[in-house]
Amino acid sequence: MTLPLLIALAAAQAGAPPAEPYRASGREPSAWSLTIAGGQMVFESPGRAPISVATPRPATGERTTHYRTRRLEAAINHGPPPCDGADDRRFADSVFVTIGRTEYAGCGGAELPADSLDGTSWHFAEIAGEDTGLTGDIFRDDRYAVDFSADAMVGYGGCNRFSSGYSRAGDMLTTRPPFGSTRRACPEPIMSRERRLFEILSQPMRVGFPDRETMMLTGEAGAIRLTRTRSQD
Repeated sequence: MTLPLLIALAAAQAGAPPAEPYRASGREPSAWSLTIAGGQMVFESPGRAPISVATPRPATGERTTHYRTRRLEAAINHGPPPCDGADDRRFADSVFVTIGRTEYAGCGGAELPADSLDGTSWHFAEIAGEDTGLTGDIFRDDRYAVDFSADAMVGYGGCNRFSSGYSRAGDMLTTRPPFGSTRRACPEPIMSRERRLFEILSQPMRVGFPDRETMMLTGEAGAIRLTRTRSQD
């Protein structure tokens, strides 16, 4: 997910400490755990003594919470994107704990349903049967991208940036008017492809997941195939 989309989703959300008790954990073989509750932060990891410190006043940003003490630091990045934990479980936050010179990475916060759109990022790979020509480079492909929060989406349709609220009931997704977009003009076939995209998105759609990396949105105006966005170093 690129910076403009992240800012668009997060701009209205002032930072606040997460609700307690807050729990985070790492993957095997580093099966550590962090619990923040009752005025204490407790870090546990196999093979070492637990560390318990008084919970300090956190520094908060739009999507971050940072606890800093002399013995340990905990940085929480509140998605999007969500954090992929063990056993295909997905969580709202990415969590990084630093003790001395060692950093532990893991996931924390609310566990998300396997098919939840909240905090996910996608690229439009095919619109009404027409390939968009994705390159695999997330920055080049950003013009065909969409990010979801719990009840809103924001993205680019090939030429223009768009945004809309949405609701979901089972496998049906419905955008809420107004469906807004900028009004740039681009050459064909980009414009006609984008018009088809917006027409499909503006009507109720059935959501399907052929596999973990692919989502299909199918409505009366046609179908959209999306591929999950993966971050690049």
